[in-house]
Amino acid sequence: MTLQGGANILDDQAAMARADSAGMLGLVAGLSKQVAEGWRVAQGLELPWPSPRAVAVLGMGASAIGGDLVRGIWGDRITVPVEVLRGYELPAWVGPDTLVIASSKSGNTEETLRQLETALSRRCPVVCVTTGGALGTVAQAAGLPLAVFPDIGAPRASRGWSLGILAGVLQRAGVLEIDAAEIEAGTASGQAMDDRCAPSVPTSDNPAKQLAWSLVDRIVLVSAAGYLAPVARRWKTQLNENSKTTAVVEELPEATHNTVVGFEQPESLRDHLAVVFLRGPLDHPRDRLRSELVGDVVETGQIWHTTVEAEGEGRLGQALSAVVVGDYVSVYLAFMYAIDPTPIDVITHIKEQLALADQADAE
Repeated sequence: MTLQGGANILDDQAAMARADSAGMLGLVAGLSKQVAEGWRVAQGLELPWPSPRAVAVLGMGASAIGGDLVRGIWGDRITVPVEVLRGYELPAWVGPDTLVIASSKSGNTEETLRQLETALSRRCPVVCVTTGGALGTVAQAAGLPLAVFPDIGAPRASRGWSLGILAGVLQRAGVLEIDAAEIEAGTASGQAMDDRCAPSVPTSDNPAKQLAWSLVDRIVLVSAAGYLAPVARRWKTQLNENSKTTAVVEELPEATHNTVVGFEQPESLRDHLAVVFLRGPLDHPRDRLRSELVGDVVETGQIWHTTVEAEGEGRLGQALSAVVVGDYVSVYLAFMYAIDPTPIDVITHIKEQLALADQADAE
Protein backbone atom coordinates (compact mmCIF):
# COMPACT_ATOMS: atom_id res chain seq x y z
CA MET A 1 0.00 0.00 0.00
CA THR A 2 1.27 3.47 -0.88
CA LEU A 3 0.10 6.90 0.13
CA GLN A 4 -0.50 9.91 -2.06
CA GLY A 5 2.74 10.91 -3.74
CA GLY A 6 3.96 7.31 -3.74
CA ALA A 7 5.10 7.20 -0.12
CA ASN A 8 5.39 3.81 1.57
CA ILE A 9 2.89 3.44 4.44
CA LEU A 10 5.47 1.38 6.34
CA ASP A 11 7.73 4.44 6.41
CA ASP A 12 4.96 6.74 7.61
CA GLN A 13 4.69 6.28 11.36
CA ALA A 14 1.67 8.56 11.65
CA ALA A 15 -0.22 6.54 9.04
CA MET A 16 0.63 3.28 10.79
CA ALA A 17 -0.51 4.70 14.12
CA ARG A 18 -3.87 5.68 12.60
CA ALA A 19 -4.32 2.13 11.28
CA ASP A 20 -3.33 0.55 14.60
CA SER A 21 -6.28 1.21 16.92
CA ALA A 22 -5.01 -0.79 19.90
CA GLY A 23 -1.29 -0.20 19.44
CA MET A 24 -0.26 -3.69 18.32
CA LEU A 25 3.08 -2.36 17.08
CA GLY A 26 3.94 -1.22 20.58
CA LEU A 27 2.86 -4.55 22.04
CA VAL A 28 5.02 -6.46 19.56
CA ALA A 29 8.02 -4.49 20.77
CA GLY A 30 7.78 -5.83 24.32
CA LEU A 31 8.79 -9.48 23.78
CA SER A 32 12.23 -9.54 25.41
CA LYS A 33 11.14 -7.45 28.37
CA GLN A 34 8.17 -9.78 28.92
CA VAL A 35 10.40 -12.87 28.94
CA ALA A 36 12.71 -11.33 31.53
CA GLU A 37 9.81 -10.19 33.72
CA GLY A 38 8.09 -13.58 33.39
CA TRP A 39 11.26 -15.30 34.55
CA ARG A 40 11.37 -13.07 37.64
CA VAL A 41 7.70 -13.79 38.42
CA ALA A 42 8.39 -17.53 38.38
CA GLN A 43 11.31 -17.13 40.79
CA GLY A 44 8.86 -15.99 43.46
CA LEU A 45 6.70 -19.13 43.27
CA GLU A 46 6.71 -21.80 45.95
CA LEU A 47 6.38 -25.29 44.45
CA PRO A 48 5.82 -27.63 47.42
CA TRP A 49 6.24 -30.92 45.55
CA PRO A 50 9.01 -33.30 44.55
CA SER A 51 10.33 -33.12 40.98
CA PRO A 52 7.64 -34.42 38.59
CA ARG A 53 7.97 -37.38 36.24
CA ALA A 54 6.27 -35.42 33.44
CA VAL A 55 4.92 -31.94 32.71
CA ALA A 56 1.62 -31.09 31.01
CA VAL A 57 1.07 -27.52 29.81
CA LEU A 58 -2.63 -26.74 29.35
CA GLY A 59 -3.33 -23.85 27.00
CA MET A 60 -4.69 -22.56 23.75
CA GLY A 61 -3.41 -19.99 21.29
CA ALA A 62 -0.65 -17.74 22.60
CA SER A 63 -0.80 -19.41 26.02
CA ALA A 64 0.11 -22.73 24.41
CA ILE A 65 2.82 -21.22 22.21
CA GLY A 66 4.85 -20.46 25.33
CA GLY A 67 4.95 -24.18 26.09
CA ASP A 68 5.89 -25.00 22.51
CA LEU A 69 8.76 -22.53 22.62
CA VAL A 70 10.07 -23.86 25.93
CA ARG A 71 10.05 -27.42 24.55
CA GLY A 72 11.77 -26.34 21.36
CA ILE A 73 14.44 -24.19 22.98
CA TRP A 74 15.33 -26.43 25.92
CA GLY A 75 13.99 -29.83 24.85
CA ASP A 76 17.50 -31.29 24.85
CA ARG A 77 17.95 -30.25 28.49
CA ILE A 78 14.57 -30.80 30.13
CA THR A 79 14.89 -34.03 32.10
CA VAL A 80 11.26 -35.21 31.88
CA PRO A 81 8.69 -35.35 29.06
CA VAL A 82 6.83 -32.09 28.45
CA GLU A 83 3.62 -32.06 26.45
CA VAL A 84 1.47 -29.09 25.42
CA LEU A 85 -2.20 -30.11 25.58
CA ARG A 86 -4.71 -28.19 23.49
CA GLY A 87 -8.29 -29.30 23.98
CA TYR A 88 -10.97 -30.30 26.46
CA GLU A 89 -9.91 -33.81 27.53
CA LEU A 90 -6.91 -34.68 29.67
CA PRO A 91 -4.96 -37.79 28.56
CA ALA A 92 -4.92 -40.77 30.89
CA TRP A 93 -1.16 -40.50 31.49
CA VAL A 94 -1.59 -37.23 33.39
CA GLY A 95 -1.68 -38.12 37.08
CA PRO A 96 -0.40 -37.27 40.57
CA ASP A 97 3.24 -37.42 39.45
CA THR A 98 2.61 -34.98 36.57
CA LEU A 99 3.18 -31.25 37.04
CA VAL A 100 0.26 -29.50 35.36
CA ILE A 101 0.74 -25.89 34.26
CA ALA A 102 -2.61 -24.30 33.39
CA SER A 103 -1.96 -21.23 31.25
CA SER A 104 -4.61 -18.79 30.08
CA LYS A 105 -4.06 -15.09 29.56
CA SER A 106 -7.71 -14.20 30.21
CA GLY A 107 -8.18 -16.93 32.78
CA ASN A 108 -11.41 -17.87 31.05
CA THR A 109 -10.30 -20.23 28.27
CA GLU A 110 -12.92 -22.96 28.43
CA GLU A 111 -10.73 -25.77 27.12
CA THR A 112 -8.05 -25.06 29.71
CA LEU A 113 -10.57 -24.80 32.55
CA ARG A 114 -12.12 -28.15 31.59
CA GLN A 115 -8.73 -29.86 31.61
CA LEU A 116 -7.81 -28.17 34.89
CA GLU A 117 -10.95 -29.55 36.53
CA THR A 118 -9.90 -33.06 35.53
CA ALA A 119 -6.32 -32.49 36.69
CA LEU A 120 -7.50 -31.40 40.13
CA SER A 121 -9.77 -34.42 40.40
CA ARG A 122 -6.72 -36.61 39.74
CA ARG A 123 -4.78 -34.80 42.49
CA CYS A 124 -2.15 -33.44 40.11
CA PRO A 125 0.19 -30.72 41.34
CA VAL A 126 -0.91 -27.58 39.50
CA VAL A 127 0.59 -24.17 38.75
CA CYS A 128 -1.68 -21.51 37.24
CA VAL A 129 -0.45 -18.78 34.86
CA THR A 130 -2.89 -15.96 34.08
CA THR A 131 -3.88 -12.32 34.42
CA GLY A 132 -6.93 -13.28 36.50
CA GLY A 133 -10.38 -14.51 35.45
CA ALA A 134 -11.82 -17.86 36.48
CA LEU A 135 -8.39 -19.51 36.48
CA GLY A 136 -7.10 -17.01 39.02
CA THR A 137 -10.19 -17.53 41.16
CA VAL A 138 -9.76 -21.32 41.11
CA ALA A 139 -6.07 -21.02 41.98
CA GLN A 140 -6.71 -18.74 44.94
CA ALA A 141 -9.58 -20.85 46.25
CA ALA A 142 -7.53 -24.06 46.04
CA GLY A 143 -4.30 -22.50 47.31
CA LEU A 144 -2.44 -23.29 44.09
CA PRO A 145 0.79 -21.56 43.06
CA LEU A 146 -0.30 -18.62 40.92
CA ALA A 147 1.87 -16.65 38.49
CA VAL A 148 0.10 -13.41 37.59
CA PHE A 149 1.20 -11.09 34.79
CA PRO A 150 -0.26 -7.79 33.52
CA ASP A 151 -3.22 -7.72 31.16
CA ILE A 152 -2.04 -5.60 28.23
CA GLY A 153 -4.79 -6.50 25.78
CA ALA A 154 -4.66 -9.11 23.01
CA PRO A 155 -3.54 -12.53 24.35
CA ARG A 156 -1.10 -12.99 21.45
CA ALA A 157 0.78 -9.91 22.68
CA SER A 158 1.55 -11.66 26.00
CA ARG A 159 3.69 -14.44 24.50
CA GLY A 160 6.84 -13.35 26.33
CA TRP A 161 5.34 -13.69 29.79
CA SER A 162 4.15 -17.19 28.97
CA LEU A 163 7.62 -18.23 27.79
CA GLY A 164 9.48 -16.63 30.71
CA ILE A 165 7.12 -17.94 33.39
CA LEU A 166 7.05 -21.48 32.02
CA ALA A 167 10.83 -21.62 31.77
CA GLY A 168 11.08 -20.38 35.34
CA VAL A 169 8.53 -22.90 36.62
CA LEU A 170 10.44 -25.79 35.04
CA GLN A 171 13.65 -24.48 36.57
CA ARG A 172 12.00 -24.17 39.98
CA ALA A 173 10.56 -27.68 39.59
CA GLY A 174 14.06 -29.05 39.13
CA VAL A 175 13.64 -30.38 35.60
CA LEU A 176 15.48 -27.66 33.66
CA GLU A 177 18.86 -26.23 34.57
CA ILE A 178 19.05 -22.62 33.44
CA ASP A 179 19.93 -19.37 35.16
CA ALA A 180 19.28 -15.65 34.94
CA ALA A 181 22.43 -15.08 32.87
CA GLU A 182 21.11 -17.30 30.07
CA ILE A 183 17.79 -15.48 30.12
CA GLU A 184 19.56 -12.12 30.03
CA ALA A 185 21.76 -13.08 27.08
CA GLY A 186 18.83 -14.48 25.12
CA THR A 187 16.57 -11.50 25.70
CA ALA A 188 19.39 -9.14 24.69
CA SER A 189 19.50 -10.93 21.32
CA GLY A 190 15.75 -10.56 20.94
CA GLN A 191 15.95 -6.86 21.76
CA ALA A 192 18.73 -6.35 19.21
CA MET A 193 16.48 -7.76 16.48
CA ASP A 194 13.59 -5.65 17.76
CA ASP A 195 15.73 -2.55 17.27
CA ARG A 196 16.34 -3.54 13.63
CA CYS A 197 12.64 -4.16 12.89
CA ALA A 198 11.14 -1.19 14.75
CA PRO A 199 8.67 1.16 13.01
CA SER A 200 11.21 4.00 13.04
CA VAL A 201 13.66 1.97 10.90
CA PRO A 202 13.02 2.66 7.18
CA THR A 203 12.12 -0.15 4.82
CA SER A 204 15.53 0.04 3.16
CA ASP A 205 17.15 -1.11 6.42
CA ASN A 206 14.28 -3.06 7.99
CA PRO A 207 14.12 -6.84 7.29
CA ALA A 208 10.54 -7.18 8.59
CA LYS A 209 9.19 -4.39 6.39
CA GLN A 210 10.99 -5.77 3.35
CA LEU A 211 9.53 -9.24 3.88
CA ALA A 212 6.02 -7.86 4.45
CA TRP A 213 6.14 -6.25 1.00
CA SER A 214 7.01 -9.62 -0.55
CA LEU A 215 4.14 -11.47 1.13
CA VAL A 216 1.29 -9.30 -0.16
CA ASP A 217 -1.35 -11.35 -2.03
CA ARG A 218 0.34 -14.64 -1.19
CA ILE A 219 -0.54 -17.66 0.93
CA VAL A 220 2.40 -18.10 3.29
CA LEU A 221 3.97 -21.44 4.15
CA VAL A 222 6.47 -21.24 7.00
CA SER A 223 8.93 -24.11 7.40
CA ALA A 224 11.45 -24.86 10.17
CA ALA A 225 12.97 -27.69 12.16
CA GLY A 226 13.98 -28.46 15.73
CA TYR A 227 14.15 -25.51 18.09
CA LEU A 228 12.77 -23.15 15.42
CA ALA A 229 9.71 -25.30 14.59
CA PRO A 230 7.58 -23.68 17.34
CA VAL A 231 8.74 -20.29 16.07
CA ALA A 232 7.31 -21.22 12.67
CA ARG A 233 4.00 -22.03 14.37
CA ARG A 234 4.12 -18.59 15.99
CA TRP A 235 4.68 -16.98 12.57
CA LYS A 236 1.69 -18.85 11.20
CA THR A 237 -0.69 -17.81 13.98
CA GLN A 238 0.48 -14.18 13.91
CA LEU A 239 -0.08 -13.97 10.17
CA ASN A 240 -3.55 -15.45 10.70
CA GLU A 241 -4.57 -13.11 13.51
CA ASN A 242 -2.74 -9.88 12.73
CA SER A 243 -2.61 -9.96 8.93
CA LYS A 244 -5.94 -11.82 8.55
CA THR A 245 -4.27 -13.93 5.89
CA THR A 246 -3.97 -17.65 5.19
CA ALA A 247 -0.73 -19.16 6.46
CA VAL A 248 0.35 -22.71 7.21
CA VAL A 249 3.32 -24.27 8.97
CA GLU A 250 5.33 -27.29 7.84
CA GLU A 251 7.85 -28.87 10.18
CA LEU A 252 11.04 -30.51 8.99
CA PRO A 253 12.10 -33.25 8.55
CA GLU A 254 8.47 -34.46 8.27
CA ALA A 255 7.72 -32.12 5.35
CA THR A 256 10.31 -33.92 3.20
CA HIS A 257 8.23 -37.10 3.52
CA ASN A 258 5.01 -35.63 2.10
CA THR A 259 4.62 -31.84 1.72
CA VAL A 260 7.29 -31.49 -0.98
CA VAL A 261 5.20 -33.53 -3.42
CA GLY A 262 2.22 -31.22 -2.94
CA PHE A 263 3.94 -28.23 -4.55
CA GLU A 264 3.13 -29.67 -7.99
CA GLN A 265 -0.60 -28.91 -8.01
CA PRO A 266 -2.56 -26.81 -8.55
CA GLU A 267 -0.21 -24.95 -10.86
CA SER A 268 -2.41 -21.85 -10.63
CA LEU A 269 -1.50 -21.54 -6.94
CA ARG A 270 2.22 -21.15 -7.49
CA ASP A 271 2.06 -17.45 -8.27
CA HIS A 272 0.19 -16.87 -5.01
CA LEU A 273 2.35 -18.95 -2.69
CA ALA A 274 5.32 -17.85 -0.61
CA VAL A 275 7.58 -20.22 1.31
CA VAL A 276 9.52 -18.78 4.25
CA PHE A 277 12.30 -20.98 5.62
CA LEU A 278 13.43 -20.31 9.18
CA ARG A 279 16.98 -21.54 9.70
CA GLY A 280 19.50 -21.14 12.49
CA PRO A 281 23.16 -21.84 13.30
CA LEU A 282 22.14 -24.55 15.76
CA ASP A 283 19.97 -26.54 13.34
CA HIS A 284 20.82 -30.23 13.08
CA PRO A 285 23.02 -30.54 9.96
CA ARG A 286 20.59 -32.98 8.33
CA ASP A 287 17.64 -30.69 9.01
CA ARG A 288 19.62 -27.84 7.46
CA LEU A 289 20.33 -29.92 4.38
CA ARG A 290 16.70 -30.99 4.07
CA SER A 291 15.60 -27.36 4.29
CA GLU A 292 18.00 -26.42 1.51
CA LEU A 293 16.78 -29.33 -0.62
CA VAL A 294 13.17 -28.21 -0.17
CA GLY A 295 14.35 -24.77 -1.25
CA ASP A 296 15.64 -26.34 -4.46
CA VAL A 297 12.23 -27.95 -5.03
CA VAL A 298 10.30 -24.69 -4.69
CA GLU A 299 12.88 -22.89 -6.82
CA THR A 300 12.38 -25.47 -9.58
CA GLY A 301 8.62 -24.99 -9.25
CA GLN A 302 9.08 -21.21 -9.63
CA ILE A 303 7.53 -20.57 -6.23
CA TRP A 304 8.62 -17.44 -4.42
CA HIS A 305 10.68 -18.23 -1.32
CA THR A 306 13.09 -16.68 1.13
CA THR A 307 15.14 -17.63 4.18
CA VAL A 308 15.15 -15.91 7.55
CA GLU A 309 18.33 -16.73 9.45
CA ALA A 310 17.87 -16.73 13.23
CA GLU A 311 20.54 -14.67 14.97
CA GLY A 312 21.63 -14.26 18.55
CA GLU A 313 23.01 -15.93 21.65
CA GLY A 314 22.13 -19.60 21.97
CA ARG A 315 18.82 -21.25 21.21
CA LEU A 316 16.85 -18.75 23.30
CA GLY A 317 18.35 -15.71 21.60
CA GLN A 318 17.93 -17.16 18.12
CA ALA A 319 14.34 -18.22 18.77
CA LEU A 320 13.44 -14.80 20.18
CA SER A 321 15.05 -12.95 17.28
CA ALA A 322 13.08 -15.06 14.80
CA VAL A 323 9.83 -14.54 16.73
CA VAL A 324 10.45 -10.79 16.67
CA VAL A 325 10.83 -10.74 12.88
CA GLY A 326 7.64 -12.74 12.38
CA ASP A 327 5.62 -10.61 14.79
CA TYR A 328 6.63 -7.41 13.05
CA VAL A 329 6.07 -8.89 9.58
CA SER A 330 2.50 -9.83 10.56
CA VAL A 331 1.66 -6.29 11.69
CA TYR A 332 3.35 -4.61 8.74
CA LEU A 333 1.52 -6.93 6.35
CA ALA A 334 -1.77 -5.94 7.99
CA PHE A 335 -0.99 -2.31 7.18
CA MET A 336 -0.19 -3.30 3.60
CA TYR A 337 -3.70 -4.78 3.41
CA ALA A 338 -5.15 -1.62 5.03
CA ILE A 339 -6.26 -3.77 7.99
CA ASP A 340 -6.21 -2.99 11.70
CA PRO A 341 -4.12 -5.84 13.15
CA THR A 342 -5.79 -6.12 16.55
CA PRO A 343 -9.50 -7.02 16.02
CA ILE A 344 -10.25 -10.73 15.59
CA ASP A 345 -13.95 -10.52 14.77
CA VAL A 346 -14.34 -14.11 13.59
CA ILE A 347 -12.90 -15.53 16.82
CA THR A 348 -15.12 -13.20 18.84
CA HIS A 349 -18.15 -14.38 16.84
CA ILE A 350 -17.35 -18.04 17.48
CA LYS A 351 -17.01 -17.41 21.22
CA GLU A 352 -20.35 -15.59 21.23
CA GLN A 353 -22.03 -18.47 19.43
CA LEU A 354 -20.57 -20.95 21.92
CA ALA A 355 -21.94 -18.84 24.78
CA LEU A 356 -25.38 -18.79 23.15
CA ALA A 357 -25.25 -22.57 22.77
CA ASP A 358 -24.45 -22.88 26.49
CA GLN A 359 -27.43 -20.68 27.33
CA ALA A 360 -29.71 -22.79 25.14
CA ASP A 361 -28.50 -25.99 26.81
CA ALA A 362 -29.16 -24.51 30.25
CA GLU A 363 -32.77 -23.61 29.44
